[in-house]
Amino acid sequence: MKKIIKLAVIVLAFTLFGIAQAQAADAVTQATPAEESPTIVFVTPAAEHGWLAGVIYFAEQRAAQLGLENFRLITSMSVGEQASQLDELIGQNVDAIVLMPHTFELALAANNVIRAGIPLVVFNRYVDVEYETYLAGSNPMMGQESARIIGNMLEGSGRVAVLHVPSAGSTSVVRTENFQQVMAEEFPDIVLFDITADNFTREAGLRTGSDMLVAHQHIDAVFSIDDESSIGILQAVREAGRTDIRMISGGGGAQAYFREIYTDRNIFLFTATYSPRMAGDAIETAVRILNGETVERQIIIPPVIITRDNVTDWFDDESPY
Repeated sequence: MKKIIKLAVIVLAFTLFGIAQAQAADAVTQATPAEESPTIVFVTPAAEHGWLAGVIYFAEQRAAQLGLENFRLITSMSVGEQASQLDELIGQNVDAIVLMPHTFELALAANNVIRAGIPLVVFNRYVDVEYETYLAGSNPMMGQESARIIGNMLEGSGRVAVLHVPSAGSTSVVRTENFQQVMAEEFPDIVLFDITADNFTREAGLRTGSDMLVAHQHIDAVFSIDDESSIGILQAVREAGRTDIRMISGGGGAQAYFREIYTDRNIFLFTATYSPRMAGDAIETAVRILNGETVERQIIIPPVIITRDNVTDWFDDESPY
């Protein structure tokens, strides 16, 4: 009888010990929170035109695909407002910032981010600081590749209008200068002449295109450096009933121009991408940095030439650009 009682006590002791262990394990589990998603903030100018609207769209899309629960996107209308936003994010001690600066004047505020030890990925527009990574498309290659397509299709002979948009600053200069350089070196018999638009809009493209058609009785191709401008120029050609223009290029990655590339059979339309989808690549780069991966200090994404043959691969009905 005493042996039975002793055995029962031992069993009870082990049972109580097991319950205590389970309760302790539960307590540890409850006290240890699940690993939180990092706070990554995308700082960008407000969507004053279609390309920036596309940047915002694709940034939010990629953050969702990556499962970033604490992702935020904030916009601003000026350099001063953007600088204040960066100071606030430093105070909030966010994990990483992806920055598309208004201008190079944001360097001081961006440098404060780096001094605070917050990883900084600079997107599209350059700012001279010791960032982790600078990610952008290639404006030089857009001009170079477009020149070779136009030059080869014209078989080295013809008249080509070259669109300049001074308000776009270095973007316009770099794209057009590289186009002109390749044309001079590889297709010297093609005649180039300049046309100028106020900005990257369809309305400006329409005005410039209309003036161009009045001033020049024969044009074989138009080198347009932006998709929105290309749509306006295309409208001017259609309204004037001109059949001499065989090619119009573009630049960027606008869904509306993709549709024109797909449907128009009278003019060969194409574009060289400087796609707002790259915003997603910038966010993914920030995630890789936070994961301790080694990333290149400069990532330049070359353009993709979009024609009727591959344009359907780029359709996105939800994109605002």
